[in-house]
Amino acid sequence: MKLHKILSIISILFILNLSACSKEEVKYNGEPLEIAVIGDLPELNNEKIHFESISLKELSEDTVQISTNYDAIMITPLMFEEASNDRFVEVYNNTKIPFIFFDSEKTDLPFTNGGLTYESARWESLKNGSHTTIYLSDINANREDAWYFYLNDKKELDVLYKEIFEKVEML
Repeated sequence: MKLHKILSIISILFILNLSACSKEEVKYNGEPLEIAVIGDLPELNNEKIHFESISLKELSEDTVQISTNYDAIMITPLMFEEASNDRFVEVYNNTKIPFIFFDSEKTDLPFTNGGLTYESARWESLKNGSHTTIYLSDINANREDAWYFYLNDKKELDVLYKEIFEKVEML
């Protein structure tokens, strides 16, 4: 009986260890970052990066509070179509923190321009080969900035994340 309990405990610990190891190790060493995520939460292993799930509704209802509480807002492919709805264009262009459009082959354009959705934006010119775009608008300076991040090999996802987080820290 004791052997059975010990084996069960070892099995549970092994499974927990596998789960912990399955997260992508990201070697970001900058300042701690709080990132709001709309969509799927990234599975990363770095004590300096904290993700919190929020909804598009929360974003559109309280941009001031979200800008105060977070360093960036990440939107993932799961939410691209809904997030590209015209009712959010003003939010992206008036919120004072960077938006990370993670794994968006169509950059920030379907999100930050009215009359487009992620699905309807079919221009080949939107595809610049980038994997992820960081977008930041400064309405007071009448200025928009976008930074593009490239992923050449899926095995280098940790490097991509590190570059994104370093840019967010600088902004």
